[in-house]
Amino acid sequence: MRVASESFMEEGTGHTSWGGRITAQSPPRRLLPAVWTPPGRGGGLVALRPMAPRFVRSTLLAAALMALTPACGENEVRPSLDLLSDSCAGTQPLAGVTHLRFRVTGPGLDTPRERVSTVAWTEADVPAVPSGTARVLEVRAYVGAPDQGGQLVSLGRSVPFDVTEGQAPKVRMFLRRLGEFVPVNLASAPRTCSLPVATRAAHTATTLPDGRVFITGGYEPRADGTRPVTGTTEVFNPADGTFSPGPDVGARAFHTASLLPDGRVFLAGGAASFAPVTLQPSSLLLDPNTGARNDLPLKAARYQHAAAVNTEGQVLLVSGRAADGSTVDTVEGYDSAKGRLVAYPAPFSFVDAALTVERGGRIFQVVGGASGLGAVRDVAAFTFADGEILTLAAGAYLRGPRVGAAVALLGRPDEDPLPLVMGGFDGLDPAKGARPVGASEFLNGVVQVEDGPALMPRGNLCAVTLPDGRVMALGGRGTGIGTTYAQPWVELITPHAGAQPTVLGLTLMPQPRVWHTCSALPDGSVLVVGGVDDSTGEIRANSEALVVMPPPRD
Repeated sequence: MRVASESFMEEGTGHTSWGGRITAQSPPRRLLPAVWTPPGRGGGLVALRPMAPRFVRSTLLAAALMALTPACGENEVRPSLDLLSDSCAGTQPLAGVTHLRFRVTGPGLDTPRERVSTVAWTEADVPAVPSGTARVLEVRAYVGAPDQGGQLVSLGRSVPFDVTEGQAPKVRMFLRRLGEFVPVNLASAPRTCSLPVATRAAHTATTLPDGRVFITGGYEPRADGTRPVTGTTEVFNPADGTFSPGPDVGARAFHTASLLPDGRVFLAGGAASFAPVTLQPSSLLLDPNTGARNDLPLKAARYQHAAAVNTEGQVLLVSGRAADGSTVDTVEGYDSAKGRLVAYPAPFSFVDAALTVERGGRIFQVVGGASGLGAVRDVAAFTFADGEILTLAAGAYLRGPRVGAAVALLGRPDEDPLPLVMGGFDGLDPAKGARPVGASEFLNGVVQVEDGPALMPRGNLCAVTLPDGRVMALGGRGTGIGTTYAQPWVELITPHAGAQPTVLGLTLMPQPRVWHTCSALPDGSVLVVGGVDDSTGEIRANSEALVVMPPPRD
């Protein structure tokens, strides 16, 4: 007899529910496990009457007793949960699952509110919680009882929500298989994949204050080697899994997009075409919600440059290439509080440098890059003061040169987070012997550098800080016999107080990617959009948008 692990039969009916959209907004019908018996033996899909093992009956009895007691308090309410438990590809989130753990955390809750049920859960299995702000509901799915060594295989997490006395909040979440890259799916039809509006590489993806992701520009990688540039934009809404067209921003690729404190996005530079190379000479201040825009001329047209925004809402632009391939040596920025562009008076001619903000939130740090003499170890520091851009005399030096590195902040705000420098090449041209760097290092203040964990060696990787302070590094370029090619590697870096971070290698991406974007979503998952796969010697576009849920930190 073979158990149909994803099938359930509603008691008292002849209908089967296939693990899709399960909601507890109204009392659900009881679901019983279904099995398939061979034809000729009364075969077919039949519902088994409850013959639960003792530990399951004990768990359910304990849950029932808890539900009947007033321990929750008169002011506590139970969230109404809409659990989207299907995916449009890959392993179904409830495949093999036997138990669910419901877990609520948030400010003022000294310990998580938890309940454990079988996979046939009801609304009574969701913990009641007191009034308060920023509550987060998690659903963890196990193969086997969690208190008896069951394996955690899937996770769903809500966005933070507020609980008002006497009002039950409505919560929706996607349940996702841990560590598995799958296409984005629609909330309205979870078995249907949701595709981006356009195929893109060298674009930008900016996470807006409400959790949506604003995707702009880029080029379309074609098999014949042509790279038409687009000015289209789109907005990904993680709440419903949709991609919606946004305002046109003018053709631009290898540009930068910086989120300002007021929710507007500052787009700068980029290539308008590649045959021949022409550049966007201006920056664009855009409100993604209204489409309101303001064009501001740049002092220097550039692409493949770096940008960062500090806590004061000031944006710095460094590095980059001109249309003829030469290095742009102009440093300039935008001061959103004053509403004007500012230029640094002296030349600064490093190309393919990374840019970050020192942990204090105000000082910019330009990391590595290359000058006319080759790759450099410099970490130059800049700041805005009295309406000008100034450089600090003191600066740090990397352990070794890096060209095309990535930087992301590792650690939660309460963990004294530090910028972590990852990847890059130790020279400007891999065809002339430059090798990818596997070591990482921390920027501890303006002048101090500390060793970080060893990672897979590659340059031009995408790195993103998760809401829980961990960093995920995805894709990039590796080398082989004098050439570079896209990589599928994915690593999850976890900080530890007083010790080196640990690195967990996750499942490889289905296709290698470079010139893609990676964005942290409010539920702790990561959205990967676009990029190029040239690992086989042919140019292939990454047309699907993927999402991956990392294992929980605790």
